[in-house]
Amino acid sequence: MKIAFIDCSTAGVSGDMLTAAMIDAGASAQKVKRAMLAAAKPFGGAEVEVKRVSVGGIGATRVEVRTKDSGGRRFVDIAKKLNTIELPGPAKNAAIETLETLARAEAKVHGEKLDKITFHKIGAADAIADIVGCCTAAHELGLLKCKVLASEVAVGRGITLTGHGLAPLPAPATLEILKGLPIRGKAVDAELTTPTGAALLVTLADGFVDHFPDMKVKSVGYGAGEKELYDPNIARVFIGETGKRSLSLDDIVVLETNLDDVSGKVIAHAIEKLMAAGALDASATPIIMKKGRSGFLVRVLTKPKAAEKLARLLILHTGTLGVRFTPTRRYVLEREILQVDVTISGKKFKPHVKVAREGKKFIGLAAEYEDAKKISEKTGLGIREIVDRIEKIVRKSYKLYSIWGFV
Repeated sequence: MKIAFIDCSTAGVSGDMLTAAMIDAGASAQKVKRAMLAAAKPFGGAEVEVKRVSVGGIGATRVEVRTKDSGGRRFVDIAKKLNTIELPGPAKNAAIETLETLARAEAKVHGEKLDKITFHKIGAADAIADIVGCCTAAHELGLLKCKVLASEVAVGRGITLTGHGLAPLPAPATLEILKGLPIRGKAVDAELTTPTGAALLVTLADGFVDHFPDMKVKSVGYGAGEKELYDPNIARVFIGETGKRSLSLDDIVVLETNLDDVSGKVIAHAIEKLMAAGALDASATPIIMKKGRSGFLVRVLTKPKAAEKLARLLILHTGTLGVRFTPTRRYVLEREILQVDVTISGKKFKPHVKVAREGKKFIGLAAEYEDAKKISEKTGLGIREIVDRIEKIVRKSYKLYSIWGFV
């Protein structure tokens, strides 16, 4: 199974460092840069440069973003404009989740309401570009669909200048975001981990570890920071596969609520919103409730870090007064997402296909529904026929064998 590890134990992490590390690990610099420029445009624009540098003799990638914009925008206004930018859905969701994490931290530190909070430096075009660039790079590398672990987070000491004046390091917002997570203080008079870097880290990471995880490394990315430090000022991203075990354990949360006064249409809409917000799965089961009333049990599977956000969505879209929360684990097969070339009705497409394996044995595959839907709309063919054609092409092209033989 695919796994990634973010190492920020040496020099901390910032948005530009993490973006650079992902480009260095294989994300398309052109696509990332295009997304960053598009994200900065509604906020005054920015210049983006991706270049190779040497940090202590180590070759690394550096991303520099320059802008004349000074920020001073509300979170809700930034999120509204980002929603109008053409970005892959998962990347856009991750960017807005990162901004929300920043907004909640700032609101807590300054004692303000979420919809009233104003971003100063974080609300400038360069910071917004860093967030969108990082989330686009993560999407390009498949990190929004695989397990991501992170190291202890290095933090410095001293004083930094914020939009509100001087503040101690680590910055209050950074500490608020990193509450409950492992940090490593270093005797360095500099801001090693920025609020933006911390927010991106908690958006991307499924867990934090104090050692390098068991994995077979396939690519390594080095992202260089701007400052010159005694230690190498880099963040690292490792991408590879988990060990020999074909079934791995995944930590998840099950959210549940019983509904007896909501129509099926409302529940279907709620499920659609939950899936779009990152739920692993969502379903509704007919049940008989007290006094013989008919109702529905709505069940949502989610990663632990997204549980509260999805519980809020469930309450918002169904009107339920409470949501049950059950941490649990599940066994999962190795899986990978392939983007394949197919020709249907004389037109070329690049749909995504999910492939499941147990060790080297092929178990099954499934064409992504949204891709099949778009092809159906452009060709006039039914979705079932589109899915069947895509999967037949993949089986033939990739010579996939199941545990029962060729399929």
